[in-house]
Amino acid sequence: MARMGRNKALPASRAAWSSARVGDAGALRFADCHGNHTAMAKRQHRRKPPKTQTKRGAKNRQALSEHYWDVTHRPFQCLTFLLPLVLLYEIGMAVSHRNVPIDARPGLAAQQLLHWFFSLFGATGVYLPGIALLVVLLVWHIASHHPWKVSWSTLIGMAMESIVLAVPLLLLNEIIGPSSPLQGAARSVQTSAADDLLLSVGAGIYEELVFRLMVISLLTLLLIDMGRAKQVTGVALAVILSSLLFAAHHYEPIGADTWDAAQFAFRAAAGAYLAAVFVMRGFGLAVGCHVFYDIMASFFV
Repeated sequence: MARMGRNKALPASRAAWSSARVGDAGALRFADCHGNHTAMAKRQHRRKPPKTQTKRGAKNRQALSEHYWDVTHRPFQCLTFLLPLVLLYEIGMAVSHRNVPIDARPGLAAQQLLHWFFSLFGATGVYLPGIALLVVLLVWHIASHHPWKVSWSTLIGMAMESIVLAVPLLLLNEIIGPSSPLQGAARSVQTSAADDLLLSVGAGIYEELVFRLMVISLLTLLLIDMGRAKQVTGVALAVILSSLLFAAHHYEPIGADTWDAAQFAFRAAAGAYLAAVFVMRGFGLAVGCHVFYDIMASFFV
């Protein structure tokens, strides 16, 4: 009987042993599948290519706004807008005064400041300021990764907007002081109507280059990036300081004008206005506004 009881107990124990083997095998298969799945997930994660700078740049270019307000700020658009003005001034001065020594030609105080700045690095040349402006805009365009295209309708719009932006300066001139162009002459010489036109163009280019593009950019770098000033505070201080420097450069010993308080007040206010145009509408429109104001103030007011 005891032997029969043991025989009956054996199948039960064998069944339990078999179930345990099946359970262990299932657990092993599960662990193996889970391990393989984890390893595959890791391999897939490792094989995933990283996002590169080129791809990000392509996405940024695709998402670039084509709105007129944004396109006018782009350096290549500004370069295309300003190139005819630079050529008009430089070629016009060279042709109309080809038999006159350079030091005796009508000139601009801002252009003289640029020649002095470049001389600190041993660079000299009559056309160096104009070339430097074009190179700066070209390098700025390349660094911005913007497409190499120009909106011709935007160029027409920029010319028209420049005229509109010049109107408040005419009104400001009537309110504050006597009518006068904004160009700062480097020397007192007799000028013709053609000279006044060329100087109006040159003043818009080089005075905006010095006192807006260079001075405001430098001041915002010092005040905001290095001085940790708030954005609004830094930009406001840069606008005010650049406007005062712009007004002061018209007078001796830098410019050829003698001191006049009313003219200084107008030029400082005009400098603040042009600085606001530069900050909000870009360098190209600041130049265009300055050029058209000087032409209107010289010939029509």
